[in-house]
Amino acid sequence: MPLRLSLLDHVLASFNLLPSPLFDTPLVPGIAQALVTACELNLFDTLDHGALTLDSLAERLDCHPEGLKLLLQVLISAGYIWERKGRYRNSRIARRWLLTSSPFSVAPYILHSPDIVAIWKNLPAAIRTHQPSLRMPYEEDASDPEVQRQLSRHYAGLAALASVVGREIIYKIRLPKGASSLVDIGGSHAAYSAMLCHKYPHLQATVLDIQPGIEAGMRTVERQKLAKQIHFVCTDLLHDAFEQQFPATFDAALYFHIAHLLQPEQNRALLTKVIATLKPGGQIFFVDQIPHQTRYSGLANIMVQLMANTMEIVGGTCYSFPEVKDWLLSCGMEQVREHRLLTPGATLISARKKTT
Repeated sequence: MPLRLSLLDHVLASFNLLPSPLFDTPLVPGIAQALVTACELNLFDTLDHGALTLDSLAERLDCHPEGLKLLLQVLISAGYIWERKGRYRNSRIARRWLLTSSPFSVAPYILHSPDIVAIWKNLPAAIRTHQPSLRMPYEEDASDPEVQRQLSRHYAGLAALASVVGREIIYKIRLPKGASSLVDIGGSHAAYSAMLCHKYPHLQATVLDIQPGIEAGMRTVERQKLAKQIHFVCTDLLHDAFEQQFPATFDAALYFHIAHLLQPEQNRALLTKVIATLKPGGQIFFVDQIPHQTRYSGLANIMVQLMANTMEIVGGTCYSFPEVKDWLLSCGMEQVREHRLLTPGATLISARKKTT
């Protein structure tokens, strides 16, 4: 965690003797920017080969030693770097979560985080008007070079996040017996489909998304050598009648991190089309940030609340379990169940299509 409070700090905070708002602004954003800068400099990967002195590290990163020292001091205080006898090395946190070589690396999401922070600058207007004040990058002109760079960071960040939160989700998913086909709605980076294809080697997955998302997914497929199992169809999910192309075709569907981007009527309409692609008895697996389900975890609760505020800016929101359940039941599903996750910030919901 970015703030590593001592016992004295905790005691003072408990008696409200510390100015806590100063930790939230600007201390936490400052630590976040230091972490983003370190990832941009490739600092953690450079230290993956062994501890280095300040001068050696500065030379490899093409930085001034004194400037780099200031950054390292923040990273040491935040727990990402250790220093001993003038040599710097990665902490356990950095080795697990920030190295390119780690299967748990969230570094691409860290690099994407300034784009999210930029969205929050529009929060005052969204709160005052309760109207969207910004569009998501995939709603912009994909031929614009800056939009392309933003989309690249966006999809790489989502793929990295999926590699972390997805493991528990995939573990909890039980596909119908004999299932061989899956549709991944807005699956873009294809990380979830890839994990399910590894879990079920005979599974064939079809990812439906726009072209920029598909390009990100194809990189995942190529890297994991899953071209024979994962296929892509370019479509506008809201406006194209993709259910006519795939009537009662699939054994299961993934509806992951889509709902919060859409209005209730859009979710209901899209889910109706998705469920039309399922065979009778087929299952849908729904993952999103679900409010009022995270009281057991303060961290999870604030993550969901921040997501709801972020979506307020771009025209979406976070929906409760009863709302999601109502959509699914009205679309012909049954056995709607919630599966809480230990990983903070997401909830898994499953449902089965009626057979009659």
